[in-house]
Amino acid sequence: MVDDGVLYFAYSQEPRGKERGGAWIEAFDAATGNSRWTTELFRTDKFHYVYHSDSTVVDGDRLFLQTKPGLTMLTTDGKVQWAFDNLSRGQQRPPYNITPVVTDDVVVTGAYSAEDHQDERVYGIDPATGDEQWQTPFPECEGMVRLAGTDNMVYAPFHRDGLVALDLATGEEYWRWEEPIYGTPTVVDDLLLVPLWHQDDEQHTLVALDRDDRSLRWRQPIGSRWPVAGCAVADGLIYHVAAFGLEARRLETGERVWRFGPDEGKRPQGEPQVDLVSTPVVSGDAVYATGWIQRGTMYGHLFVVDAATGEELGRAEMGRNEEAGKGTPAVTSDLVFLGSNLGLGSNFGNLHAFGECSFEVAGRCPFG
Repeated sequence: MVDDGVLYFAYSQEPRGKERGGAWIEAFDAATGNSRWTTELFRTDKFHYVYHSDSTVVDGDRLFLQTKPGLTMLTTDGKVQWAFDNLSRGQQRPPYNITPVVTDDVVVTGAYSAEDHQDERVYGIDPATGDEQWQTPFPECEGMVRLAGTDNMVYAPFHRDGLVALDLATGEEYWRWEEPIYGTPTVVDDLLLVPLWHQDDEQHTLVALDRDDRSLRWRQPIGSRWPVAGCAVADGLIYHVAAFGLEARRLETGERVWRFGPDEGKRPQGEPQVDLVSTPVVSGDAVYATGWIQRGTMYGHLFVVDAATGEELGRAEMGRNEEAGKGTPAVTSDLVFLGSNLGLGSNFGNLHAFGECSFEVAGRCPFG
């Protein structure tokens, strides 16, 4: 996450030898890479507790980040203000990326993949004190994934159980839409873009739903997709990953405009498999997406694609990187930042900064 010239980067480490594991967040000068401060979030001797969630949110002078001890709020100079325990007792680590919904008056998060027979629930938290303002349990639902929110509403998606709209201030349920949800919805003006999965034909679809009356604007098949990957929207186009590639669709109709990567089942013989699964980022005239090129092992890449045409502008290799698909790049006007890691069980990783016009192709710079 980059804000006002500062890059905020969270990372974790397993215990090794006599050294305990833990998780940290560090602030870097975005232009130089110099460290400004580092804050330890927790320490542990347990291997399965060390992972953090890719969940950092910057709001003014506040930072929010999910780790095993709970949702943590820090100031932008690295001082921890509070931590709210929102994970169940038996839960080993936060599932996927569970970014909180942050407003001036309330911060909303959930208890995800609850164990020990605890109900999954959504919490409203006082951003100043970390005290609970409200909670809404869902004993009849399971598999909650990352929340989406607006200035007055929060949407709780439950894997294959449906979508619930809650009042942001009180947690009161407004409506429920019972469809086989397969990921986090994206809020765009009066629409919700909702990924679905139908067990009968194993077909993944993307639907545009009216936020007020839940009427269906359109429905489009999109091929297999990773449920934690979200959509990006810019200039009337939706950008998302599906069927190992990157696609752009018209917001008004869902019609596909272009695709980067061969259609499913049509990869030319001998060509390495490209696998894109993360949420893309749109900046200027380019779309940035991370993923793998499979050559006997997993080689992480950052791909840069023309936002209007889907033409590849360039790519940067990050070496063997089994976690490449879980990273979302942070993009500024002249730099792209991305972390890499060899995979679960490894304590080695890197933070990459790609400079302006690093991806120049035929005299064209994708930045800006």
